[in-house]
Amino acid sequence: MKKMTITLMLMTMALLGQATVIDGAFYFDDETAWIGRIYYNSLEQMQEEYTEMYPGYVPEKFCALKANVDGEVLDDCLCLSTCDEKLQLVYKHTSRGVEVIGTYMGMAVQQDQTEWQPIYKMGEWISPDDMTVRHNPLWATPIQAQNVFRTASDNAVPDAAKRDRMIFKPHVNAVKFNRQWQDEVGYRYEYKLTDPAAVKKMFRGYNDSQITAIVVNHEFLDTHTPLQYSRWLYGEPEVTLSRSDNSYVWQQINQRYHGRKVTSTKWLATMGEMSVWLIGFAPQKDNMLYSLIVVKEGELEEAFDDYAMIAPGGERTDDGKPMHAWMAFDYGEYCEPEIMAIMHNTWDNSLEFYIRQGGSECQRYYILRERGPWLVKISEFAESILE
Repeated sequence: MKKMTITLMLMTMALLGQATVIDGAFYFDDETAWIGRIYYNSLEQMQEEYTEMYPGYVPEKFCALKANVDGEVLDDCLCLSTCDEKLQLVYKHTSRGVEVIGTYMGMAVQQDQTEWQPIYKMGEWISPDDMTVRHNPLWATPIQAQNVFRTASDNAVPDAAKRDRMIFKPHVNAVKFNRQWQDEVGYRYEYKLTDPAAVKKMFRGYNDSQITAIVVNHEFLDTHTPLQYSRWLYGEPEVTLSRSDNSYVWQQINQRYHGRKVTSTKWLATMGEMSVWLIGFAPQKDNMLYSLIVVKEGELEEAFDDYAMIAPGGERTDDGKPMHAWMAFDYGEYCEPEIMAIMHNTWDNSLEFYIRQGGSECQRYYILRERGPWLVKISEFAESILE
């Protein structure tokens, strides 16, 4: 990789849309998912090049831009950066693929003209042909005593009546469509296990509040294998990441997050030699951070960095916390995620984590997939829990 430095003049932020010319510079008006379409498949390569330039570091946020290099305007460049914006690389798609074109110096750029996004958001745009997205797994909340499982969706689900399998942890059972209706929340679909006796077997040891199952068509299982694992349950004693037993992991955390103070750790799940942990960090002026990390054979392999970007002048609680951080009215408190399933995605040869996260006004459901040193979000759905 060429280690060259080119002074790049920022000419727009990470947005595609109608362009406006202001003093010879371009500023885009609309925020869209184009960045994922252009660069998503190159994430692993870009990370490797970034780490070659900056040993021991991984990019934490990105912005897109038009750059002026020796008078030539280059479209759709991408800048990757550490959170403190000190270590940056700019990439450009060429006929030869994605190439490093220099380091973005940020000269003559006002603070409010650069719109950075957390790095995980690069993976939030996924092709409609993606096998998981195409199957559109539905999240089902149970009433075990009645053998009833209810799902919700913002949009109509054309094959809802054909869904015939339910997954929870490694367990898979046949279901039958029961009914559907529409309300102010969206589209509702109800299912029942074909064998009512399977309810107790499938969810043994779990009450309704600890369960969200996943409803799919049986073809989903041609490319997805639910795996056995153990997980933390709400109400159980919490297990923290021991420094003495995991000294190398702690060293990796300190390096990856540039010494940012860790305020909490919590065990979420274990599968063989792999464990999943939630790491809380001290808030900074413009962001708060919790990371879900995956440790394999004693090493930090990948992470999902869940940043809350704090706008200056935003609503605050009496004790100074932001009123809305990760979710509406969370009062700056992070709602701990619970893993409802871990699946091996055979067509992509990766693991997928199916996660539920509660809040004061909604339940948040999302799927994370392994992608190089990251877990990227490939699907997300939020369901209101307000009456």
